[in-house]
Amino acid sequence: MRIMLAGTGSGCGKTTLSLALMAALRARGLSVAPFKAGPDYIDPGFHRLACGRVSHNLDEWLCAPGSVRRILARGASGADIAVIEGAMGFYDGLDGGDACSAYALAKHTGTPVVLALDASGGAASCAASALGFLKYRPDHTIVAALVNRASGERHYELVRAALEKISLPCLGWLPKDAGLAMPERHLGLVPAQERPQAAAQIERAAGLLRLDAEGLMRVARAAQAVEVPAFEYPRTLAGMRVGVARDAAFSFIYEPNLWALSDMGAEVVEFSPLADAALPESLDALILPGGFPEAFEAELTGNAAMAASVRGAIEGGLRVYAECGGMLYLAMIGALPMRWKMTGGLRRFGYVTVSDGDLSFPAHEFHHSAVEPTAPLETRFEVRKGAATWREGYVYMNALAGYPHLHWFDRPALIERILR
Repeated sequence: MRIMLAGTGSGCGKTTLSLALMAALRARGLSVAPFKAGPDYIDPGFHRLACGRVSHNLDEWLCAPGSVRRILARGASGADIAVIEGAMGFYDGLDGGDACSAYALAKHTGTPVVLALDASGGAASCAASALGFLKYRPDHTIVAALVNRASGERHYELVRAALEKISLPCLGWLPKDAGLAMPERHLGLVPAQERPQAAAQIERAAGLLRLDAEGLMRVARAAQAVEVPAFEYPRTLAGMRVGVARDAAFSFIYEPNLWALSDMGAEVVEFSPLADAALPESLDALILPGGFPEAFEAELTGNAAMAASVRGAIEGGLRVYAECGGMLYLAMIGALPMRWKMTGGLRRFGYVTVSDGDLSFPAHEFHHSAVEPTAPLETRFEVRKGAATWREGYVYMNALAGYPHLHWFDRPALIERILR
């Protein structure tokens, strides 16, 4: 069983509604496998709280279509139902089109869509908005709706009656409640790892949700079976011990990247730059993913033992790959000859194509920071977005650091090059 909860646009409350739905299904005794359309790192952290399972990104820019299906099947293994949260508005994709949109993902995976409707200040107008979504692309997979921010049962009934006139079933509603608001930061919501009250907030949302569970199950049962193409990884990382930073400061990790490392034979060893005193022993390579190290600068720089361990590893020639926030961390602790600063807005945002010599691959960038080398550094990456190109991928000794976020689940040659 599988559904997608898609929104009419950013800000309609689909994340809150998705979390309420996931937690409500889990409270009914179901094992719920969560997913997020697109490259977002933050929402999956909240999904994990709601479901007690890792949430996986499904992104048709970062992964080939067959790999998206493999991630969906592997991530949903053993679950009773999969719930995919859409991204932005349902039809919003690349360059104003619908490629790489929630709509395209639902079509590609044969997933029924429940449309999240924000009822604030409207009733019949919700049906008018929904009708536009139904008519915009006749091949859509929208089959039902959930109403968000209804002021009460009477308000919901007005919306439901209007939706009946356009033959769109309504599966329930979530009331407007100030206690469900989630604080935001420069890249979206403040991550779940930094909000100990988030679990209680999700539980509250689930308790407030009025859900037609039987109707939802009928919708979910109509999902098409996922066809999973065969894929065999070369065991070219066999015997390697790879350290991966993972804590509240370094949470921007695609779990399928770790699957790929393991499937290629590597031993993945997670550690915390915030809490641990030194790197894990006997590493062959080190990965420092993105996150919000700037929010933990005092703690990270104050952990002098770990900082010294990382600097020593780089000076000793350890292979290091640092991505976005990981690069800022290396600059913070003096492990890279580089200055960094936070900026007043997004410096770059969106999908890009990266070339490393003869190897090209998709990636994405989103950051509110800028860096400036304080010594000459080679750059390995040429990054392209539309007509714009720039150089990144700074090389210092045996470390490689840059802003692009990479997804190498179906690109063993990429991770071989980065780690070898």
